[in-house]
Formats: sequence, structure tokens, C-alpha cells
Amino acid sequence: MNFNAGDIVYALALSVLGSLITVWYVHFIDYLRARRGEFTGEWEQIIPAFEDEPEKRATVRIRHIGDKIHAVTRRISPPADFVQRWNVEGRVKRGLMFGIYWPQDSSKLPGSYGTLQFKVVSEVLLEGFYVRAREERSDGTATFAECLKTIPLRWERRVSRRSRKTK
Repeated sequence: MNFNAGDIVYALALSVLGSLITVWYVHFIDYLRARRGEFTGEWEQIIPAFEDEPEKRATVRIRHIGDKIHAVTRRISPPADFVQRWNVEGRVKRGLMFGIYWPQDSSKLPGSYGTLQFKVVSEVLLEGFYVRAREERSDGTATFAECLKTIPLRWERRVSRRSRKTK
């Protein structure tokens, strides 16, 4: 069996095209699943005033695929000198949502990571708390205290204008 250069190039081109179509298909299916996830969408995070800290609000964009939650929170108040964003990875099981969070820029938000736990109150409300280690600074270095800090938290689904008109 003799192969010429044209046959080899044709076979390679088909292989590359097949691989690209497969990768695109997998991403497309993930996209469709994320759109259908019960918690997919935009939420608002509210951390009530706690101890000596003011109330804090953030937007939360959630992708919900299967029992997995992928989210990004972005602080909107109180205002800061830089954009404050955190990644969230979690799971939804039996009426609970739980996971971990960490800053996208740890150089500006050192020590701002921990765990989240929510009770699913309804399809538009999650109530719970987050836990973080308490940071103590001395001589320009940071160490973590033994005591963990538990802070109340809730996520409320933002209702789109389109869904308000249909109700």
C-alpha cells in the first residue's frame, strides 16, 4: 500500500478537525448543563455587620453542573481601592451547599480564604455562614490564631426583569 504526501496531509487534517469538534462538543454540553443547573445565575451575597466590620455586599455568578458549584464573588460594598474577587468551589447535597473560597489575588487579600456552608432555604435564598482563620499581624508578618471566625452570610438570587414581567 503506497501513501502519497497528499493522503497523509488529508488524514492529519481530518484527525485535527475531529479532535477540535470533540473538544467543542464537550464544552457545549457543559455549557448547556450549566444553564440548566438550579442555582446557575447571578446572586447577591450579604454579610451583615459583624463585630467591628460593616455590612458587606457582593455579586455572585454561579455555574451549577450536577452537584458541583463554581462561582466568582465580586465585592461591591463597601468600596475598596482595588477589585476584590474570590473563587468558590462547592457541592450541593440534601438541601445543603458547602465549599471553599479563596481570593483571585492573594497578594492583595492574604488570609482571605476558608469554607462556606449554606442551608438551601428556597430556590432564591441560601442562608449560612463562612469560616476563616483569624489573622494576627506582628512585625510585618502574619500568623493565624488557633480560633476560627464564623461569620453569618446569605446569598439571594437576583431576579431578572424578564422573569418579573412573566409573574
